Amino acid sequence: MNFYQLRQTMADDAYDVISAFDQTASLSLKAIAYVTGQREHATRFILEQMAVFNVAVENNGLWCLTEGFKVSIHQSQG
Repeated sequence: MNFYQLRQTMADDAYDVISAFDQTASLSLKAIAYVTGQREHATRFILEQMAVFNVAVENNGLWCLTEGFKVSIHQSQG
């Protein structure tokens, strides 16, 4: 799923999670929850749903956007 397709259906909370990655490549769950102002359990749910659609991935407790999804973000902006 690319950024344009996802943005059409995502809630503002999910968009906030994606926006948290603007400043860095990977973040912990606590950091994402802090940046977005969301509760950790809600943030984890959003991230896990993003993982199902190959948008985000967790590695050793750090979450990041997949390379393919990052490419689609840049393509939608250009």
